[in-house]
Amino acid sequence: MDGPYVKRSENGWDLPTVARRSFLRTSLFGAVGVGLGGFGLASLGFLWPRPGDELVGEVPLGDAASLAALIRTERAPVRVPEGGISIVLWDPANEAAMQNYGTDHQAVLDAETALMALNSQDCPHLGCAVPWCQSSQWFECPCHGSRYNRWGEWVGDPAPRGLDRYASSLDDGTGQFVVDLGAYITGPARTSNALQQPAEGKACVDV
Repeated sequence: MDGPYVKRSENGWDLPTVARRSFLRTSLFGAVGVGLGGFGLASLGFLWPRPGDELVGEVPLGDAASLAALIRTERAPVRVPEGGISIVLWDPANEAAMQNYGTDHQAVLDAETALMALNSQDCPHLGCAVPWCQSSQWFECPCHGSRYNRWGEWVGDPAPRGLDRYASSLDDGTGQFVVDLGAYITGPARTSNALQQPAEGKACVDV
């Protein structure tokens, strides 16, 4: 029987037609369903542990002397992806550095050699990961161009401060470099530039 919801095709089959109201209702429900599904997946992403979330408390990250030698040889930080950490050298003979970092970063190997753990996973600007640039010898954020010297001190816009970091120490018994992931330290102010390190080569990020 022909009617408002049936259409006779050329080959003789009776094909149902879709009413405009039904089409709009189905489209609306579909769009809402897709949106809710995407929101649900995003929520699960927040609940799913990120690399490093399972690390808590004081964590030994390796023999301190070996880490220092590797950083010197490679002229690059040692990256610990499980915690979003970059291990760098700093100089306790630098008076300003000792004043800024000596209390919280006590992994001092000798008069001119100490280790520090930077959070290079989260730029203080908007949270992007901040990779190391071998040519400039700086940390450079690829998202918005914030830059930090090899001690993680701010040297270029738009970040409000230097890289955040964790308290660290030296285990006298084992010689291990120990990072306290429960002691999160806000990065130094823009004016705290103890290293005074210019870029040593071509930048990796264009700004």
